[in-house]
Amino acid sequence: MTFSAKLQVTDRPFLCGRYEEYVDQHYKEYLKDQGKVDSLVGVDVMAALDMYVEREQWEKCLETAAKQNYKVLHKYVALYATHLIQEGSWDKAVALYVQHGTPANSQNFNIYKRLFVEMVNVAGMNNAEAYSSWADLRDLLFNLCENLVKSSDANTPAHEEFETMLLVSHYYATRAAAQSIKQLDTVAAKLSISLLRHTDIIPADKAFYEAGTAAKVRGLWGGGPLRAQVHCAKDVQAQFPAPPVETNTGNA
Repeated sequence: MTFSAKLQVTDRPFLCGRYEEYVDQHYKEYLKDQGKVDSLVGVDVMAALDMYVEREQWEKCLETAAKQNYKVLHKYVALYATHLIQEGSWDKAVALYVQHGTPANSQNFNIYKRLFVEMVNVAGMNNAEAYSSWADLRDLLFNLCENLVKSSDANTPAHEEFETMLLVSHYYATRAAAQSIKQLDTVAAKLSISLLRHTDIIPADKAFYEAGTAAKVRGLWGGGPLRAQVHCAKDVQAQFPAPPVETNTGNA
């Protein structure tokens, strides 16, 4: 067998492999340069997802990511949520997590906290019309707390903090629901007063203003501010406990 024949026989798989890699790489670059993202999905799905992000084609990105796996999906859900927060659309970010679930990934904790902070600080949320927004935040945090119970972060300070946020969002949602029924005005006022117990995580000036206004209108301020706060807070906590979160039995 001649040397050239040996070369052809022995090196063909190696050369074919190299050419295949070369062609594949240049084909990907061609698709990227031409902006043919949909075609790129079948060749390099992660590169296609990143291109969707660059083009802010978020719906297409999430639709494609959902066909991969839960981890990939939530990588891009987190990116989209961050984008929405930066755009001031925190309500859409909350709805995004209500739709896709709230994984107990520690990398996402700052996103969840930011959404809570945005909601409790925004104006115009002390009314019946705000119910759906508060309910969405409550659902987000409830799902998160359920997932935390089953994770390595169970019973950590972060878990406890999110449980408190769940309770606060539950009070806000219940207050908004009560504000839609005239006969429950007093309940709504008591909920506003009860929220004063959580001024470490909600804006104190806003909370005291809402509680003071509601208590004065409903005649609940007769015993002085501190007494009214403690009495109503205990009363409301007994009447409206936070939604029960499944406890970890150790079998998960």
